[in-house]
Amino acid sequence: MPRFMAIHSVPGITQEQFQDAVAHVSKWRPDRRTTILKVYCNLEEGKLVSECECQEQAHFEEWIAQAGWGYDAIYRVDMVQQVGRVWKL
Repeated sequence: MPRFMAIHSVPGITQEQFQDAVAHVSKWRPDRRTTILKVYCNLEEGKLVSECECQEQAHFEEWIAQAGWGYDAIYRVDMVQQVGRVWKL
């Protein structure tokens, strides 16, 4: 399954706003075609990084719009390193 990551700038975001934006995602699957894997948030700088698995980037863009965020960029992920393991997607 293709994986994408997005970089977001959300100046002034609060913990409550962040939690509200992701609360509607039950088990991180906003729909049958999209799985939100992680969202990292830096409240002080208003920066977020989100990671998603879906067939088409447009599905990820739909979720980002539902969350109420814009994005600076979206990238397709080719490789992942996590806890000492590296794998190609």
